[in-house]
Amino acid sequence: MTTAREIARQVVSEEAAALGQLVAHLDERFDAAVRSMLDSRQVIVSGIGKSGAIAMKIAGSLTSTGQPAVYMHPVEALHGDLGIVTEKHCLVALSRSGNTEELLRFVAHFRRLGGPVIGITQARESRLAELSQHPLLLPDVPESGPLQLAPTTSCIMQLAMGDALAMALLNARGFQAEDFAQYHPEGTLGRRLLLRAEDVMHAGERLPRIAAEASFADLLHEMTGKRLGMAIITEADGRVLGTFTDGDLRRVIERVENPMQLDARGAHQNSRRQAADTPVRVSSVEPSTPAVECLRLMRDSRITCLLVLGEDQHPVGVVRLLDLIEAGIG
Repeated sequence: MTTAREIARQVVSEEAAALGQLVAHLDERFDAAVRSMLDSRQVIVSGIGKSGAIAMKIAGSLTSTGQPAVYMHPVEALHGDLGIVTEKHCLVALSRSGNTEELLRFVAHFRRLGGPVIGITQARESRLAELSQHPLLLPDVPESGPLQLAPTTSCIMQLAMGDALAMALLNARGFQAEDFAQYHPEGTLGRRLLLRAEDVMHAGERLPRIAAEASFADLLHEMTGKRLGMAIITEADGRVLGTFTDGDLRRVIERVENPMQLDARGAHQNSRRQAADTPVRVSSVEPSTPAVECLRLMRDSRITCLLVLGEDQHPVGVVRLLDLIEAGIG
């Protein structure tokens, strides 16, 4: 009796072999199909059954890589959805046999209203191949598996052809990672390329800020109330004197006999890692600084927060390492 693993290896091997044959089938008709899609305002992708499921995926891949596309069910198209079709639309129709009745009726009406038809099929002599201005023929190989009945190899080849079209269009348009991020703002790449300091910073009422002349008690209250583990100490003109963190607080308590007699400026002066050290320059960025650049600065400087300064060099926010990690940047 054939084992499950043996069947799995057979299926994967047969599908891989079919994809190998598909490579040889990519000829000048593929180039013409890509040119037609480039000239189209929108691509409609259609199929029924398992081919329909693959068509949905192809439409999604095209849309996410810069080619406007939509899946349209053949039957729904014949009952009103054809209303969106113009000569600026291109149709990509999928059918293993090339003779699926519902799809062929859709293709015939599309030719009356729309632009070019790209047919993806295994049957060279099929009606779909005849109706298509750009027939993309798949290798005529059987389905994989013991009975060779369920759509397997045909679906893999349709999917590969759709991916090939999407990637060829992507390359022809000069599509870049930044463009991809625009269509995937919540994906990992989108967050890394699009997110700015202003998108993750603590600002407004959440920003812990205290005047240099304020009391030590007020400084502690601001740190505790805003719950960021730090406070920004500012001069009278609003510019930053420095930051005061939980670590600074511990050093002040160790060094100063009665820290409650200090003001915020004095607390800052007594908070250096070495008592004789001069205050270090506060690390800061602009609101438009990419979040990934904020992360690099923190790692290079071995710090856990950055101030965000406005055009007048006044603090408008603070970005913490934890905020970047939670946003998926770290």
